[in-house]
Amino acid sequence: MTLTDGEKNGIYLVKEMNVEQSIYSKRLKSIGVTGGSHIKVINKKERGGVIIQVNKKQIALCRNVASGIIVEFEKKEFSEVM
Repeated sequence: MTLTDGEKNGIYLVKEMNVEQSIYSKRLKSIGVTGGSHIKVINKKERGGVIIQVNKKQIALCRNVASGIIVEFEKKEFSEVM
């Protein structure tokens, strides 16, 4: 599955990175998105981007970049009650 298939508040293990443009690949690696890292989906839009959290850092990814990140489901984190 790709990151675009992920659910909000889900935690995923990165299996493979197929991001074509090297500028995006370098940026993702610099914040810790590499094979074997864990990603939490903070928010996602039906036809838009995905906001993720990695190592206490958040970043918004466009749909094209998120679709190049192959992940495996790890667990569902409970949302906070307000």
